[in-house]
Amino acid sequence: MATGSSDLPNPYGEDSTFGQASESALNRRVRIRDSQRDLWTRVITVRGSKEARILISFIALFYVSLLATGWSFFDTGVGEIFFGVQTLLFLPTLAASSFAHMSARDRLQLKVGGKSSMEAYPGVERILNTLHERLLRERTRLLCAAIALVSVNSIGTYNTGTTLESILFGLAIFSGSISLINTLQLERRIPMTDKDFPLLSMHAPSLHQSTLDRVLSDLVIAHLDPETAGAWDDWVRGLEKKVRSNQSPESAVEHLLRVLHLNHLGLLDDQKLVSESKRVFRVAAIDYLNNDESKFSFRTLKRIMAHTRVWQPGIFRIIDRLEDAALRGHSSLVNQPWRMDLDIPPRCTQGQGDLFVMIHNHSGNDVQVEIDIIAADGEPHQQTIRLNSLKSKQPKRSARIGEEGNDLVDVLGKLIDNCSVLWIGLAWPKGTTGSRPVQVTLRESDGETLSSIVVTTTLSSGFNPEGAAEKMIDAAVSVRRLAISVAD
Repeated sequence: MATGSSDLPNPYGEDSTFGQASESALNRRVRIRDSQRDLWTRVITVRGSKEARILISFIALFYVSLLATGWSFFDTGVGEIFFGVQTLLFLPTLAASSFAHMSARDRLQLKVGGKSSMEAYPGVERILNTLHERLLRERTRLLCAAIALVSVNSIGTYNTGTTLESILFGLAIFSGSISLINTLQLERRIPMTDKDFPLLSMHAPSLHQSTLDRVLSDLVIAHLDPETAGAWDDWVRGLEKKVRSNQSPESAVEHLLRVLHLNHLGLLDDQKLVSESKRVFRVAAIDYLNNDESKFSFRTLKRIMAHTRVWQPGIFRIIDRLEDAALRGHSSLVNQPWRMDLDIPPRCTQGQGDLFVMIHNHSGNDVQVEIDIIAADGEPHQQTIRLNSLKSKQPKRSARIGEEGNDLVDVLGKLIDNCSVLWIGLAWPKGTTGSRPVQVTLRESDGETLSSIVVTTTLSSGFNPEGAAEKMIDAAVSVRRLAISVAD
């Protein structure tokens, strides 16, 4: 019996095709719906179409308001035309939103690397809820435009009395107002217009590590949507045999992200960017990065970095100050045994903000330190974080671009690799406004204070250029602008 049972098919074995048929069917469905989404998205993003939808919504509402005043030289037929055109203009946007929601839902059911589903990545529900809410708004504004059209048509077609006419005009004005409000909201940003990363602009980081081991890599991964995060994991795993012998895939990617940031600052040109990449990657990986059709090429990685930079400008401000200190040979870097730098948004909205702290240990010893974070009126008021700060080699003089043995890329890389970076979320009670100080104190385990810095942030309940909603819009605009510039 034991021998016979070994010949039975195992549906979960390595050579089994169980589940592959349904997976390929899902892939076909994603491809079909995505092509429809792309078609309707291109239709609604034709130059001038966004302005036309907003303008016709304003004109239709304004015209029906004038009709309601009883001016005899205004014709209900013209009002019908305005609302009819408005209704027709909203049909393609409804189709685009419908296919976007279906495409995203199917995309996020696919498996990553043939193993886990993308639904296991954080942020899936937020993306689907965002698209579902947009679809409901699309249906609402289309229905309201149609109701206003029917109301105005009824006034012009039937012999209504004064009372019924007033009711119909009121219904048309109310429906037109709801349609206009939804139009202003919907036209701020059209989702899934990016061919490389269609879901990226709708993802907002929710979960992240408080300690960043590989600073830029961990930061970038936290800001990737589930689909792109799964592709990123597959890409990094595939680099195992495509990196130099002294590198791991993770360290090579971290080096690449650093030089991409220096390229963004203008300290490295594109030719130097490629040569620096060749120091950690083999030829096969460089060919992949140079291919604009690759999922993660130099072109697309610049766009991912732009997306991350908009979301978390604080950590990039710290890195920029570190780079400036390395170039100038600042005393805090070349003379002091400890260097601490931190950043918090100038304005925090909805009582929330991200605090970044970077610590360099140039004391010559591995030391256990405590970081006390005191936020006035915060929740909690005080946090204490303990960590082991490993010693790192201290620069002796200012770095230079291209100088052998003292090149800025190498110096900055060692400084970022051999430091402790904290990413701490701060919170205040809802409704709190005004200026609030935040104090960060670095102490040794025996209580000796090594450094202390106080910064101030302003809590605001209104518009905030570094708020989550504004960051999502700014990130999408920044990535799209970079895509256009690279294409040109």
